[in-house]
Amino acid sequence: MNNDNEKSDWMKMNPQTITRIDHNDPRSKAALEAEQHLFAQYGLDCRVHFVEMKVPNLRVRVLEIGEGQPLLMIPGGTGEACFFAGLMAELKGYRILAVNRPGGGLSDGIDPRQVDLRQLAVKTIQSVMDAFGLDRVSMVCNSIGGLWGFWFALDYPERVSRLVQLGCPALTLTASLPFFVRLLGVPGLNRVIAPKLQPKNSGEALKGLRHQGSSQEDIDRMPRAMGEAAYYFAHLPNYLDNLIKLISTLTMVTSANPKYQFRADKLERIQQPVLLVWGDKDVLGNLNVARQAACLIPNAKLHEMHTGHLCHVDKPEECGRVVREFLSEEI
Repeated sequence: MNNDNEKSDWMKMNPQTITRIDHNDPRSKAALEAEQHLFAQYGLDCRVHFVEMKVPNLRVRVLEIGEGQPLLMIPGGTGEACFFAGLMAELKGYRILAVNRPGGGLSDGIDPRQVDLRQLAVKTIQSVMDAFGLDRVSMVCNSIGGLWGFWFALDYPERVSRLVQLGCPALTLTASLPFFVRLLGVPGLNRVIAPKLQPKNSGEALKGLRHQGSSQEDIDRMPRAMGEAAYYFAHLPNYLDNLIKLISTLTMVTSANPKYQFRADKLERIQQPVLLVWGDKDVLGNLNVARQAACLIPNAKLHEMHTGHLCHVDKPEECGRVVREFLSEEI
């Protein structure tokens, strides 16, 4: 395991604030039903598992799709893995294990301001891999999930065979969240702004993708079930609180939190083959950031797409094709 100077002892963290998910809450049931409809739309059979972490004491929800070679998926956003559905349908022949990051996708939540977020990321991925008996696995990540994937690949290089980054990995190089999102880190103001980010109904739930660079044409092609899932997950009891705490941890009003920024010296240490799949309208980092990252990572290739930040949601067929080709290459 690779230890960086900025990493602190997990056991010396401030007391963790953990949010338990009530799966009997009508809002939780509605989100689960919407998720099931979304997977059915893509013809996916989903098995649900819960991994019990000891430190911190969290229940992490993991979705299992398909059979074959294992593939670990780490989502972005607030942590809902169901939005990988379109891409999952393109990855036949893989046993996909999609982690719902703590605080999202009906996993327990934790206040990221009171723990070392890097330690939480690494511990979560390690716990999931151990629970499923995975010694080594390829990973497919998006956005904040991409930052988690990079952290784990540095700390446990022997456990990651390949790494696919869909969209700009959060806080990589000069990447940062859009200004209106960073305002969620401003105490007081965030409680006014956050409710405005919740869709009023399922029909409007996908309109917010325009703020992430998605075109209206791509949004119009998305199934109605995608909007329903986006609506109901955004209305879970702790959604807004988890969102505010996460943004407050990652960013400041003027920039990314330097504690968690993934700079050039770290990119240069990534040992695994890496595929960067990057949209030309990505609001976290433009293609100049993508090309710089591809040059810094020793064994990286870049596929540029005409999409926003969520390339796997905008164009799952194209995204699936390049991911399949990358995963099937001989190392």
